[in-house]
Amino acid sequence: MLTRAEIFEKLKDILIFADQKNLEKINGCTEDTKLVTELGFNSVSVLYMVIAIEESFGIVFDNATIGDFETIGDVITYIEEHQK
Repeated sequence: MLTRAEIFEKLKDILIFADQKNLEKINGCTEDTKLVTELGFNSVSVLYMVIAIEESFGIVFDNATIGDFETIGDVITYIEEHQK
């Protein structure tokens, strides 16, 4: 199982792939960074992120939880709890 720090680094790579126009913001992000208000993620960016996370970490998102992620830390916690 990956550590929280390893998940964070891997997630940053995924976020960059999902939204390359925010490269500088993503590289400087923390667990407290808000996906929508600070990184400007929209529904398409979130969809790319979810698909990439599912493939990279081997987990499946419950559609009801996707909208619950406010910060990068929320996503990391979900991945931690669901990684195999």
